[in-house]
Amino acid sequence: MNRGTWKHRWLTVFGTCDYYTRDGLREGAVDMRGDLLLTVDIACFALVERELQILLVRRLEAPFAGAWALPGGPVRADEPLDEAAQRILVDTTGLWGVYLEQLYTFGDPGRDPRGRAISVAYYAILQPGAAGHPPRRATRPGKGVAEAAWFPIDALPGPLALDHGRIASYARWRLAQKINYTPLAFYLLPERFTMADLRAVHEAVAGERYDPSNFARQMLARWDLAPLPGVRDRRSRRPARLFHYIGAREIPGPPDKQDGKDA
Repeated sequence: MNRGTWKHRWLTVFGTCDYYTRDGLREGAVDMRGDLLLTVDIACFALVERELQILLVRRLEAPFAGAWALPGGPVRADEPLDEAAQRILVDTTGLWGVYLEQLYTFGDPGRDPRGRAISVAYYAILQPGAAGHPPRRATRPGKGVAEAAWFPIDALPGPLALDHGRIASYARWRLAQKINYTPLAFYLLPERFTMADLRAVHEAVAGERYDPSNFARQMLARWDLAPLPGVRDRRSRRPARLFHYIGAREIPGPPDKQDGKDA
């Protein structure tokens, strides 16, 4: 393989956003032809029938051609990181209007076999009512990807490319922590929900089971939940009461520290 071809393949890193050609750098891309590439990767979650699912794309480029990975790609020279994450998610999967938050920076020198690549990871939540919800098994593949599909977080289709399995695991852990002191759990719910729906979110994210009575007491003490008129399924012996999230009650919680760099 000649040197120009090697540069082309290494600089397209995740095979999702092609900013380099054999002739040089395309307009607007970060020139990382030294020994470093800055990228963004996104762990996008949704709740499907009370099951936490994650959106993956199948790679076209070697290495890891044909393997599943998180949506990702290089950052442009004039592009803020948050805007890069939004653009890359749209380009690779067609999803937009999702909740998006920076997660962590992954910079292990050995994370990419082609050279030094630093990934600023994000996690995203596809909210009920947003375009693309409820998610289907397969979604529209975007630029540079062979396929895009949703998978249960506990049943991934084998090892993910690069260190994306580690990123996905950390994103889930981080989400499980934050739903205890931020309203992120409600982003996975419709506006009208039952206490069982809210408990299902916590159980799906944390991978644990909770006692219904204790859980309800904790949620009513922690959050301002307004009871709504009407119930769900009047045919049931115990019809489920509907709630609407208003806000957080004034209780102390751990500080929401900004995630730092990879150790």
